[in-house]
Amino acid sequence: MAPTKSQLNAQHCRDFVSATHSTPYDAIDPSHAKLPPAFVACIIGGRGAAGAGLAKAYARAGASGLILAARTLPALEETANEVRSINPTTKVTTAECDITSESNVESLAHTIESKFAGRLDVVVVNSGYTGPMTSDVVKESPKDYQNAFNVNTIGVFYAAHYLLPLLVATNSPAMSFLAISSMSAPTVSGPITHTHYCVSKAAQARLIEMINEQYAENGLFCASIHPGGLKSEFSRDAPEWLAKYLTDSPDLVGAFCVWLSTSSGSERRRRALNGRFLSCKWDVAELEARFDEIVEKDLLRFRIAVE
Repeated sequence: MAPTKSQLNAQHCRDFVSATHSTPYDAIDPSHAKLPPAFVACIIGGRGAAGAGLAKAYARAGASGLILAARTLPALEETANEVRSINPTTKVTTAECDITSESNVESLAHTIESKFAGRLDVVVVNSGYTGPMTSDVVKESPKDYQNAFNVNTIGVFYAAHYLLPLLVATNSPAMSFLAISSMSAPTVSGPITHTHYCVSKAAQARLIEMINEQYAENGLFCASIHPGGLKSEFSRDAPEWLAKYLTDSPDLVGAFCVWLSTSSGSERRRRALNGRFLSCKWDVAELEARFDEIVEKDLLRFRIAVE
């Protein structure tokens, strides 16, 4: 059977550059980052594979403060201890936060105000929800569809609503709001296109584009980021044919986010990639070579073709 246009578009997105990676490499090594003495990052969904990879990367980069948030505090202790072992000078604060609860996210903002005097340089929203993989809207559970939007889209709105004011007030050269997305977001057909996940992640990416339009003039950088194929709690029920592809290191997405959000030498990078859909697997040297093309053709955004 010939591939559909959607499948071809998704493949082109995965192959946007010819060289891809599964583990961190020298160009994005977080230990090479040059952070200012005061640099605070908040990771919502700071546990599990990607959460730990993100937290460890910012610790290796020398962040002075990290706020790790998740629905249950005990789940964060392993990540917090890993951060402390990597960088004993990093002040680590854990916070109980269900991203689907507006009051919880508002409370997280108050925690940042009290623990770090309101300083906030970077927010990474790593929370995500996916239910069983069913490529049939009739067979999918309405509850899964609602839960996916509550976490993947509405939760990101809450994070932006309550944390953007802290980012803007801090006015850091590295000011960034990053959402961990999925290559499922631009995909509408194929074996992994379970409606609740793909649609909610596509809506999340559109929200990031709108935040970019509203806050780029304030110096904010934002992006939707595919984290690679990770073995995580979400992949426990993945079919065998898919599980064998989940071989990317969670440290890769962490290193990529540090590369995106640090300010050193990144003015052109931030201008070219702001508000766009990116993959942590893409080789950054090849990506940099396409910066002018990305801007000129307005690539890596969601759109409706009308021609």
